[in-house]
Amino acid sequence: MLCLSRSQRRALLVFLLLGLVSLFADIVYEGGRSISGAYLVEINAPAVAAALIGVGEFLGLIFRFLSGYIATVFHSPSVLWSSTLLGYILTSLSIPMIALAPTWHIVVALYIIDRLGKGLRAPSRDVILAEVSESIGVGKGFGIHELLDQLGAFTGPVLVSVLLAFYNYRVAYLTLIIPGLISILLVIIAWRLYPALKSISPSTKRPQLVFRGYSRLFWIYVVATSILALGFMHWSIASYYLKTRGIVSDVEVGLIYAIAMLIDALVAVPLGVLFDRVKLKTLIIIPLLEPLFIILIAYSPRELVYLSAIPWGIVMCSEESIMRASIALLVEPSKRPLAYGVFGLIFGFTWAIGGYIYTALLGEPLYMLLYAFTTSIISLYLYIGLAETSIK
Repeated sequence: MLCLSRSQRRALLVFLLLGLVSLFADIVYEGGRSISGAYLVEINAPAVAAALIGVGEFLGLIFRFLSGYIATVFHSPSVLWSSTLLGYILTSLSIPMIALAPTWHIVVALYIIDRLGKGLRAPSRDVILAEVSESIGVGKGFGIHELLDQLGAFTGPVLVSVLLAFYNYRVAYLTLIIPGLISILLVIIAWRLYPALKSISPSTKRPQLVFRGYSRLFWIYVVATSILALGFMHWSIASYYLKTRGIVSDVEVGLIYAIAMLIDALVAVPLGVLFDRVKLKTLIIIPLLEPLFIILIAYSPRELVYLSAIPWGIVMCSEESIMRASIALLVEPSKRPLAYGVFGLIFGFTWAIGGYIYTALLGEPLYMLLYAFTTSIISLYLYIGLAETSIK
């Protein structure tokens, strides 16, 4: 730290503030998400209400793309910070407001607004995060950010569970306004400390058409990661399968998920450090974990099912850390906003398609495994070629 300049120290402070922002925002989001289905049952909402919440995920992906597009076109630090702040405001206020929602329709709408907030802030925040973490390494920076993020993802559901045990749903939701307001305040402080970005300045030429100028390596990376997403089973589907298989209880399914979140937090920093050392070679280990996860949930005895949390947590961690850091490595700063938006949109879309494929294959574990192996091998092949090309 003593060797860093004043501007670098300020950048690191902003980096830590953004990590705390994600921690408190995740307390809000994951806390609200953990009881979403149960609360819909509590207020006698139809089953379709739970499915409609998923619409927010798709709309959030569209917002992520549009946010990246706007940030790239206007090419302004103020636009980046404004998108980041507005995104966190939407999440921090929408979830607590569920306590006051008069009908299930409003509840669903507020959950959707939360996802729109994430889509709005993610590309802009990642651009800022990539810059302020340069002095410690982008991979390590995204890893530390993911660690703080997952601490919030773990704390939120625990907090809500305790509040439900002693009070009720309304108190649980309303209490989430506290970490929400803290996250908003921290974004404002970070903005004031670091209003200008080196990668985005008035002297930088504004791009005319944002889809031009991206390297071949970037598009190979997007294709490889999208194929990886096709074979990455969403936890909602995995938990459904575990319940239908009947080897663990409902409580144990939740416990496996909690362990996966813990694994995510534990490997975030080491994975980021490894990325800073070997760059894109780090990605090669990720596809190998997808078939392992399918084997563990489909074929392992009850005593070993808990181990499925390890590969799932690592893959999830890589999505939120080194996969974002890879874009910073492959794309020049001025084009990163849209790059993050495009990546998020395509990754999320293919992940959703993969979910439908797994749903169709749930009754045939062998077919699920063959499908996972196929997507794993293809993405592994592309990652190996990408890593070798980037070295040359």
